[in-house]
Amino acid sequence: MTATTEARRQLPVIVGGVLLVLVIMLLPDFAPASPDASVPVEAYHGRILEIVPADGSNTDQGTAPVDTARVEIIEGPRSGDVLTAFMEGPGGSQLVADYKPGDEVVLTITQSAFDAEPYVAVADRWRILPLQLLVAVFAIAVIVVGGWRGARALVALGLTMAVILKIILPLILQGVPPLPMAVFGATGITAATIILTEGWSRPSGAAILGTAGALSIAGLLAAATTAAAQFTYVSSDLAFLVTQGGNGLDLRGVLLAAIILGSVGVLDDVTVTQAVVVDELADRGSLRGRPLFGSALGIGRSHIGATVNTLFLAYVGASLPLLVILLLTRQPPELVWNNEEIATEIVRTLAGSLGIVAAVPLTTLVATLLVSTADRSPGERPVFRALLPVAAITIVVAVLVVATAVLPRTQPQRQALPTQPPFALPSDAAGPGASDDGAAESVDPGGEPVLAERGDAVPITVDGSPVGTAAVIAWSGAGTGTGTRTVTVEVSYAADAAWPIDARAWELLTADGTEVPLKATPALPDTLAAGEQRSFTLRADTDVDLVDGFVAYAGPGDGTFVFLVALE
Repeated sequence: MTATTEARRQLPVIVGGVLLVLVIMLLPDFAPASPDASVPVEAYHGRILEIVPADGSNTDQGTAPVDTARVEIIEGPRSGDVLTAFMEGPGGSQLVADYKPGDEVVLTITQSAFDAEPYVAVADRWRILPLQLLVAVFAIAVIVVGGWRGARALVALGLTMAVILKIILPLILQGVPPLPMAVFGATGITAATIILTEGWSRPSGAAILGTAGALSIAGLLAAATTAAAQFTYVSSDLAFLVTQGGNGLDLRGVLLAAIILGSVGVLDDVTVTQAVVVDELADRGSLRGRPLFGSALGIGRSHIGATVNTLFLAYVGASLPLLVILLLTRQPPELVWNNEEIATEIVRTLAGSLGIVAAVPLTTLVATLLVSTADRSPGERPVFRALLPVAAITIVVAVLVVATAVLPRTQPQRQALPTQPPFALPSDAAGPGASDDGAAESVDPGGEPVLAERGDAVPITVDGSPVGTAAVIAWSGAGTGTGTRTVTVEVSYAADAAWPIDARAWELLTADGTEVPLKATPALPDTLAAGEQRSFTLRADTDVDLVDGFVAYAGPGDGTFVFLVALE
């Protein structure tokens, strides 16, 4: 085939794919406006003109001196404006703000309702140029090595990004259930990208069916595990977002959607490769039936081992910073793996791996049946009868896809967490504020405890001296309910010094400030020795509504709350 003929065959597909991407990108913005407009933040691309060192002698305000910079805005409606900005780094840290005149940076302007003048800061470096160069190198390398098929792969990648960024994510923010969006979106992306990269052929059909079936199996297994493990995903910042309908995001649905979308890419790779292997063995080796299936499955087994390891390393890389932090807190290994963020990565890895395990034989079977069907001569049984096994598999896969989208129980009516916790002071200075008989009582607002996440090791001080860290590991029985029920909370201590334990330190705190004491069974020890690490189970019998409630730790002496962990 000449280069001109190949170009004529490939260009319509590429142009059609590009036009489809452009149509999706030109769709109106489905994402709702941010519900939090109290402190608007404007961001601009700027360049540092001059750095002004801080005056270390000016300590009248009791605050640390901070360098400032004169920054020129070089893009946008305020291009040419020169502003004086405080020097910050990523995350607001001044310790990593190693800037020089001439550096291109991100300039943020925050206008608070309580201040007449806006707060202007150098918030981060401008990194778009190196990212653009890397994208260009990637695209050129894919086209040079992959040829026309590489160009089609780039179009497929653009289509995937467009569908996720312009359709799936905005509709989830509008309140559309995330799990069905992910299932049907992933299935559609799979079909479109495989057809774009491979064209419509027997291997393409087998790969689409194999990917959809394996994706459904992985999704159902992930849903069952997520429900059994009672994942909440409340540690994510998404817990505070409000959808267009006024509810909080369906966090468990978002978690399952992330698992499903994360599995699509690796499943595409496995199923396309396996389907092409079957076709090559059939064409080059003249294999059919069971010999063809057995030979292709043998190759697929090697693919399983390599891909599962790749998937594991990808997820470990994503969660490595959190894993390092948890290990440095000297938590027992079981508690490290029990941490929700680590446990969700384990579920992602195993669910995706089980999807790969299912994808290989399923794709191989469908591809083998399609090869056998194509070999039928006119004198043999009718083609529609030969296609019956493939049709049956197609129906089963369709049922699995629908079941994955509608069967798992998620949290479609979840309320968003308040952006500020219900800070409170106990009514009794001798303890955490609950009455002696264990009945819940209301408290007045006050204090400012830390809002921690599940598994966070929070430093604790007694009489002004640090004694170690405390953490909330897990809970069960919380939420809404009628009648009295038992709420169980698992906590851990890690003592750096002799630590006198206050048995009344732990309690449940509702969104309206009602307190319910938590009691240990067996009772907490009076003291922990330096270097001692212990976990305890606390319980409370209550009939209060704990939706948007907290597990609270109160300090000894004055009984003010030290930290809160949101229940979900």
